[in-house]
Amino acid sequence: MRPLILLILLVFTGCTSYVNPSLDPSIDQGDQYTKDRDYCTKRSSKNTDSAPKNELRFLKTYEQQQKEYSAESRAFESCMSSKGWIKK
Repeated sequence: MRPLILLILLVFTGCTSYVNPSLDPSIDQGDQYTKDRDYCTKRSSKNTDSAPKNELRFLKTYEQQQKEYSAESRAFESCMSSKGWIKK
């Protein structure tokens, strides 16, 4: 049952898009989004210690992995909002 719920959540979260209303119109929004997304992904992985260099990640329980994923997701969304991106 848990995998089904996670799959549904992943599908719905994949349907959201980000918009930056404060971005200068002369800047390509797609390129800037890609740069900011990559930066925030690296930053959230590093801040939550879920980067691939962490070898103990695979020794964690399912609940610990879910907590880590939630923390990483919150850190990513916080980083994106600090850059001016709003979920649409």
